[in-house]
Amino acid sequence: MNKTLPPEIDPAGSCDNWGLLRSFYYIASEQGVTRAARAQGVTQPSVSAALQRLESRMGQPLVQRGQRQFELTPAGQVLFSEVEKMFEASLRAEEKLKSLHSGLVGTVKVQLVTGARSDLIDEILRLMHQRHPAVVLDIQIAPSHTILHNVASGIVPFGVCLMLRPLSRLRCKLLLRARYGVFCGAEHPLFGRTDVTLNELRDMPFISFSCDAEGRAPEPMIALRDSTGLGRNISGTSGDFNEVCRMITAGLGIGVLPVHAVRRELQDETLWQLNLPGAELHADMYFVTDPARHFSPAEQTFLDIATEVLDSPSLQPE
Repeated sequence: MNKTLPPEIDPAGSCDNWGLLRSFYYIASEQGVTRAARAQGVTQPSVSAALQRLESRMGQPLVQRGQRQFELTPAGQVLFSEVEKMFEASLRAEEKLKSLHSGLVGTVKVQLVTGARSDLIDEILRLMHQRHPAVVLDIQIAPSHTILHNVASGIVPFGVCLMLRPLSRLRCKLLLRARYGVFCGAEHPLFGRTDVTLNELRDMPFISFSCDAEGRAPEPMIALRDSTGLGRNISGTSGDFNEVCRMITAGLGIGVLPVHAVRRELQDETLWQLNLPGAELHADMYFVTDPARHFSPAEQTFLDIATEVLDSPSLQPE
């Protein structure tokens, strides 16, 4: 004789419970039924019905009714904290399963010029890891002239570097049009001034990139420094963008930086751009590869994803 099990232990209802919890997760994380429906690609009534069924099973309300702003009840907050953990675990499991399904392994080396901040680069890396999490991404920092040499010589398959113009020998895809300026930090006596002249700056302590001394590449920072006569009195040097920025911010001296890379520091008023007539230079950041290179499966996949991103009409450089 078959017996009907209570809903809380009914095997047929367990899957249904997961569906209700999934709807509740979106309701809570999206802060509303309408946005939850849009995020799941379902109708609003179906999400509302799922919430009512879940509240009925739990025996208590999970969302405050009659509130202008979305708000969970204490019971809803407790449930959401547990459901959130479940979803995090399911996402981790999904990522591992994708890795097994993909079967793609290996290492992809990419050399970047220091301070190469770009949404396009971030999107390429994100998609590569999302689709092929077993592939290791080896990100290295080098001066632009070194990157160009290493890509052309086959030492690395991909590079992101600064150039005044693309090279015909390599495949060069524009990532970003960059503008450069002279900056000082909040502790510097010139901070906040709008009447600074080049004569005042020429003998001031200067923070330089260590690759400047090599002078073999068309680095915009070198060109701007030389065109203005800055850098006679070096007070700090580093090959890392973050460390150069740190020294300028700390007031050790003035320095040349790409404007797009220090927008946050400018907003936070830890850096100040010195407006100097004629002391401005534009340069371009490129994604470079050697079209004659034989790519490994992982490298070819990375190149395919990079091409997908860089050719997307909605993701064009400014």
